[in-house]
Amino acid sequence: MNEKTDVQESTQNTQNKTERKGRGVNSFMVCLVMIMIAPALIAGVLAAFAGLGSPTLFVRNTVTLLLSAGLLCVALYRAVRERELLFDNRENLIRFVMGYVCCTILASLSAIMPEFTVPLAGMSLVAAFLSNVYCGIICAFIFSSIPFLIRPKSFEFFLFESFVSVMVVILVLAGRKERRKAAEPVLLFIFGYVTLYTALIVLKRFDLSPSVIINPLVGLSLNILIMIISIKMVARNIIFAYDDRYQGIVDPEYPLLIELKKTDKREYKRAIHTAYICDRLSDRLGFDRILMKGAGFYHRIGVLSKDYDDVAFATVFMLRHENFPEPLIRLLSEYGNERLEEVSAQTALLCIADSVINEVLNRMEKGEEDINYERLIDNEINRLIGARNGRLQKSDLKIQHLYKIRKYLKEEKLYYDFLR
Repeated sequence: MNEKTDVQESTQNTQNKTERKGRGVNSFMVCLVMIMIAPALIAGVLAAFAGLGSPTLFVRNTVTLLLSAGLLCVALYRAVRERELLFDNRENLIRFVMGYVCCTILASLSAIMPEFTVPLAGMSLVAAFLSNVYCGIICAFIFSSIPFLIRPKSFEFFLFESFVSVMVVILVLAGRKERRKAAEPVLLFIFGYVTLYTALIVLKRFDLSPSVIINPLVGLSLNILIMIISIKMVARNIIFAYDDRYQGIVDPEYPLLIELKKTDKREYKRAIHTAYICDRLSDRLGFDRILMKGAGFYHRIGVLSKDYDDVAFATVFMLRHENFPEPLIRLLSEYGNERLEEVSAQTALLCIADSVINEVLNRMEKGEEDINYERLIDNEINRLIGARNGRLQKSDLKIQHLYKIRKYLKEEKLYYDFLR
C-alpha cells in the first residue's frame, strides 16, 4: 500500500513539474513575441496616425525593426538558457519586457520631437540593467533606429545616439556586474557626449542656432538623471541586498555549515580550510574574495544529500533549493563538471585550494609527522596540470597567477600544522 502511494506521489510530482515547466516556457515565449512585435507595432501605429512616410517606407521600417527585435530575442534566449542575465533578472523577466515596451514608446515619440532631446542612452542603460550588457547594446541600436526609421532624420543623429547609447552601457556595466558609485561613469559619459556632439554636429554647421546648443543639453541632462537614478536604485535594492546575502552565507554559523559540522567533521574541516585558502589567494590575485570564500565553504556541501550519490550534482541542487546567489552556483556547477572544455580562473583556484587541503588532511590522517609541504604543493599543482581532464590546462588562470599561488601556498607551512 505504501509503495503504491509513493508511486502515485512521485507521478503527481512529475506531472506538476512538467506543468510548471510548460507554463514557464509558454510565459517566456509570450515575452519573446512581445519583444518582437512591440517596436514595429508602436512605430507603425505612430507613423500611420501622424501620416509620416509612404507605404513602402512603412514596410521597410517594419521589416528592419522585426529583424532587430529578432536579434534581441536570440540574445535574450541565450542569456536565459546560459544564466547570463544580471542580478535577479532571470526570475523577473517581465520587468525587462515592460521596461522595453515603455522605452520603445518613448523612442517612437522622439520621431516627432526635436533631435537629441529624448534620453535614448539612459533608456538603453535601463534595458541593460534589466537584462545584461549584450541585450542592452542591442536595445541601444533599436531605440536609436526607431525615430530614424519613422521620420528620416540626419545620419549624424542616428550615429550619435547609437554611439552614446552603447557607450553608457559599456561604461556602467561592461567588465563588471555591479556599480555602486555613479560619479566615474557619469563624468566619462559627459566627456564622450560633448566630444562626439561637437565633432559630428557643431563642426559641420556654420549656422549655430539656439536649438543646436539647447537640445543636446536637454538630452544630456535627462540622460545623466536616468543614469544616476538607475545606478543608485540598482545599488540599493539589488547589489547591497546581494552583499547582505553573501555575508550571511559565508558565516560559519550558517545552518548548512552547522549541519555539515554535525554530520561529517572531516568534510567540515576541509570546507573551512579551503574557504580560508580561497579567501587569502583571492586577496592576492584580485578575485572576488567573498565569492571565493563561499565557494570554499560549499564546494562539497552535496555530501549532506540523501537523494543523490553525485556530490557535485547534489551540491548544485541544494544551493539552488536554498536560493543561493547565481554567481556562486555557476562557479560550483563549473567546478563539479569535469567535462567542460574551459573553466574560469576562479574555478581553477578552487581546484588547487581544495586539492592541497585535502591532501594535507589525508597525510595527517595516515599519521605522517614530517610532511614536506613544498613538495606536496608542487605535486598537487603538477597533478592538476597533467591530469587527464586537465582542469588547469583548460582554465583562464594565467602563469603569473599560478606562480603567486605556488608562492603563497608554500608560505603557509605553519597554517597546515594547525589542521592537525
